Amino acid sequence: MAATKTVKGYRLEPFAQLQGAQLVGLRLAGVNLYSADLRNANLADATLTGAYLAQAKMVGVVLTGADLRGANLGHADLSRAVLVGADLSDTNLRGAKLGGARMFGCVTRGARFCETQMPDLRVNNQGC
Repeated sequence: MAATKTVKGYRLEPFAQLQGAQLVGLRLAGVNLYSADLRNANLADATLTGAYLAQAKMVGVVLTGADLRGANLGHADLSRAVLVGADLSDTNLRGAKLGGARMFGCVTRGARFCETQMPDLRVNNQGC
């Protein structure tokens, strides 16, 4: 079991309560935030490569310019998230909710979509 990581006073672990956290520009590659509550948190320009964010509550999260390559966002709720310029290459977005999210300039090369609710509320099943 991986040790808990504490950054800027926040415990970064599964089920963490990080609503409104200011984690701008942090290097959090491989962090396990399974089912964490990140509603309205600011992770702009953060490095989250290989992060495990499955089932995370990320409504309104700011991920502008974030590096999410290879992250697992399966069944995460990213409704109204700001993903402008984020790199989602090879990211698992199976069952994720992106309704109302802003995704301008995102890189989605190799991202896996299946039962994924897109910003326009249509369901993307291209990777099922």
